[in-house]
Amino acid sequence: MERFKILINNRLYITVFSILFLFSLRGWAQSVTVDASIDSLQRFIGQQARIKLEVSCDAGKKVQLPFFADTLVTGIEIVSASQPDTTYLNNSERILLSQEYVVTSFDSASYYIPPFEVMVDGVPHRSQSLAMMVYPMQIDEENPEAIFGHKGIMQISLTWEDWTPLLWKFPLIVVFLIAMLYL
Repeated sequence: MERFKILINNRLYITVFSILFLFSLRGWAQSVTVDASIDSLQRFIGQQARIKLEVSCDAGKKVQLPFFADTLVTGIEIVSASQPDTTYLNNSERILLSQEYVVTSFDSASYYIPPFEVMVDGVPHRSQSLAMMVYPMQIDEENPEAIFGHKGIMQISLTWEDWTPLLWKFPLIVVFLIAMLYL
């Protein structure tokens, strides 16, 4: 009977430690976080918005950020994309990669931006989805000049700095032309 109690206690300890070990592995697997944010959810047509993508993971991992050519989704165009910026955290044990996209839209609608997919060591990780509402500009069609009005013709004044490069090049051009005629 004593052997049986020891065997049950050992199995109980092994089961408890196995469960704790499996939960600790799950915590290690979640060491990658992907976060996407937008500076404003509401824009007028043609106004620009900034979308920031941040990826936090262990320092030795290979991270592949998504690539967009010219549109994020149908209706939202990418004006520019910054180079990925790397920040080291926790004595260089973790890294924080961030990339910023400047986007705009020329059609009024409510846009759904699906989650960004980032590959970390070949495993896909996703951010949360985003939304952006684009409103039309109300224009008085009978009086369109009321918004900005006419601009007058401006005179451009030339300064000495505008002429100096030409004055330095003129003698060189003359010498070059004389040499060409001589040869």
